[in-house]
Amino acid sequence: EVALLLDGVVEVVRDGRLLVEIGPGAVLGERALLEGVRTSTVRAVTPVTVALVDGGSLAREDLEVLVLGHRREDEPDEPAG
Repeated sequence: EVALLLDGVVEVVRDGRLLVEIGPGAVLGERALLEGVRTSTVRAVTPVTVALVDGGSLAREDLEVLVLGHRREDEPDEPAG
């Protein structure tokens, strides 16, 4: 499934390290669906409301577009400036 975060805040954690907190409008789970492997864990920080979509109903091309807009968890942070 792919989730759209409608309300609330979640944190993205990898190897026990907090990567980022994200809020409403975030799409979750698209990379795992596309690549077949989870790269991080998402945990609710506040009460959340999500809309779930069956991943099988999404076109691969649409998932690829979503993934292009997201930084990979294993990519180094870009320098500020």
